[in-house]
Amino acid sequence: MNDTPKKTLSITRKPANSGSVNSPAGTIQRTGKRIIRRDELPQVQRVPAPKPPKPKAKKPPRKPAAPKKQVTPPSDLKARALSDRLNAFHIWIMFQPLAVGIEKELFKLVNDEHFPGASKKVVQKVLRMHTNHGLYLQAIQRGGARYTLDGAEQGDVTEYQQQYAGEVLAKRLQGKG
Repeated sequence: MNDTPKKTLSITRKPANSGSVNSPAGTIQRTGKRIIRRDELPQVQRVPAPKPPKPKAKKPPRKPAAPKKQVTPPSDLKARALSDRLNAFHIWIMFQPLAVGIEKELFKLVNDEHFPGASKKVVQKVLRMHTNHGLYLQAIQRGGARYTLDGAEQGDVTEYQQQYAGEVLAKRLQGKG
């Protein structure tokens, strides 16, 4: 091994005036760095070079999309099929006033005939379409007896129901005119 002692490194501070350009004595000391002050630079007006215009890339025109195919919801298809089945009843096709609670009779018909896919929603949709039809509302407005699907009388149309049907028809006529 080497028996010589390692040299120690010591950092000593330089005197404050040693690196300045203008020393108090008037002598100039140079440190190797060139210092340029802005106020000593000649004033040159720089005009930025105009940027070349960017070529506008035009997008090709969009091709018109093919019209979307109308998709009929399955519940509408099943409601149409149930409505076609109910058109076999004279009371239904002539828009005679239906008995109160006819919904239960419709559910029984759907269950007895094992009607495919006729759910509660579908039966209610068909019944709502039928009872909101103008001819049905006119029959309610005239009054008289209410009927089951078999054609048997069951109850009468009340004055309040006649009045309500008249109001609904009047609103529809105002909307059209």
